[in-house]
Amino acid sequence: MIAAAATASRPSVMPFEQPFQPAVNDARHGWIVRLMASDGPGILRMLWRILGREADVMDAYQDCFCKLAKLTGHREPQNARAYAYRIASNIAIELIRTRRRHANHWDNVVATRSQRANDDKPRMAEADTVRHDRLREAIGQLPNHLRSVVVLRDLSRMTYDEVGKVLGIEPTTARVYRRHAVVQLAKALATED
Repeated sequence: MIAAAATASRPSVMPFEQPFQPAVNDARHGWIVRLMASDGPGILRMLWRILGREADVMDAYQDCFCKLAKLTGHREPQNARAYAYRIASNIAIELIRTRRRHANHWDNVVATRSQRANDDKPRMAEADTVRHDRLREAIGQLPNHLRSVVVLRDLSRMTYDEVGKVLGIEPTTARVYRRHAVVQLAKALATED
């Protein structure tokens, strides 16, 4: 009898089982919902290629659209797509820099904890290949105009025409910027070896 009452009171579909439906009736931020639908997958791909960790990707994606809504207020920016990609890439670069700072201090944290616990085997940081970390750091050191082209062309897999439209430059200029970026990345990675 109690079980029958419990199943009778349970809705046929629980709220967490329903697919997410954004409130589009909010005209103030409807443009963000449209932007998420049109460019959200591309931004996610870019973030995956830059960050490589699910938690960081999801945090950066969420932060991107929250900052976009906060910074622009109720009006849609002139080139919302470019603005969204730029915000997402800047958040990702900052996450990489934070990761690097944490890695630099990790040995001290391990040593301190090891001394307290009298543990002879310090814990290792999460495995992320040195080569990818160096490349990500080198991309983060590029000037903004070169970094934007590399992020959009190589990490987001956009064509030069798309990169040009997003950044407001000619496709040939995007090619030149990418070449300059590749040369600078090669020099930066060669000096580290």
